[in-house]
Amino acid sequence: MAESDMREVTIHTEKDNFVPGDLVSGHVMIATDKDFSCNRIILKVRGKEYTHYQAGKVHISETHEFLHKDISICEGGEFYSGNTRFEFEFKLPENIPPVHIGFRGKIDYTIEAVIEIDRALDPKSKIQLNVKSKLPQYIPEPVPEPLPIGKETDNLQVEIPTNILRPKRGFEIRYLVMERSRIKGLRIEILRREDIICKGNKLDSKIGITEKRIPLTSNDYGRWIDETIHFDWLTMIPFAGKLIKTSLLLKVVLEVGLSIDPFVEFPLQTSGEKLRDDLRIDSTDMEFEW
Repeated sequence: MAESDMREVTIHTEKDNFVPGDLVSGHVMIATDKDFSCNRIILKVRGKEYTHYQAGKVHISETHEFLHKDISICEGGEFYSGNTRFEFEFKLPENIPPVHIGFRGKIDYTIEAVIEIDRALDPKSKIQLNVKSKLPQYIPEPVPEPLPIGKETDNLQVEIPTNILRPKRGFEIRYLVMERSRIKGLRIEILRREDIICKGNKLDSKIGITEKRIPLTSNDYGRWIDETIHFDWLTMIPFAGKLIKTSLLLKVVLEVGLSIDPFVEFPLQTSGEKLRDDLRIDSTDMEFEW
């Protein structure tokens, strides 16, 4: 059979999004104009981390393939013209990172169907697989309630009752600003930090996820003010792979128009929902090079 006799090879999954440990099921559809024979049909499942940076005029990169699975979904044979469907099913490992597109790092997953035939190029089709993070483990509420976590810098003090982000809850902040000239306001930011390893070099970058700007008047100086920030952190749950790690930070900036305004930062933790005792499962230990 010539490759031109095969009109189309497509891959379909039963759902669009997956998490580590999920069962991925679907089918490969082959549309041909003539009867055909093939040696076998295989599914290539790949997961890769990719990091890079620029050193002068030299571009440096590193790739780590952490998922490499070839699945035979048909051992070959004779097939009629028209549409032929081949089912597949495989399980994702439990301890894999999610899809990620960062400043210097990228993680992606692909499924490729390859039709192995004689005396012709093997027809192929490839799709991206969207793997999201699982909810983090539940962090119990501390008892008794701990003292606030505080930091200060020039004319600015900030306290948070906890550094733990919880689903469907706003994040509470208290701040105190002492009067000084040129104060324009306060800026509260949530940042995502990306740490990468590339050819033995460790680099980091930060990107703003959300921010809240608060104008200040003379009535706001010298007293503690409570504030709450809301954002959907469940779409950016921190993870750690071999080459890429992400984390979340709270940054509070006193805007005074300087090249570097005074600020404080707090590393944040994330907690999932509390599980009922009958739904608890053992977590899989993960080892990373950080």
